[in-house]
Amino acid sequence: MMAYASEDTNLIEISISGDPGTRFSATFEIHQGNEIITSKIEEMVPSTHRYHGEILEARVRQESEQGGLTVEVRKSGNVSRSSTRGSNSELKLRIR
Repeated sequence: MMAYASEDTNLIEISISGDPGTRFSATFEIHQGNEIITSKIEEMVPSTHRYHGEILEARVRQESEQGGLTVEVRKSGNVSRSSTRGSNSELKLRIR
């Protein structure tokens, strides 16, 4: 018997990877109906977060002087991937 991935169209998976030791800060705004949930994090790669919502607005900023970041967002079978390199570089994403 095979296992199938969840068909949850409102599941949002965010994976942040990059050069080992790269630090970043991020703000995620998850829209759930009339409500917006804000999550602010400061971490080091790799990092994975899961939320439920219709829309994700994300801002990810590299805090380390060296290294680079790759942000991958999966929702409803779609994948969005963006990369940046350098201190204070920032990615902004909006996923529906």
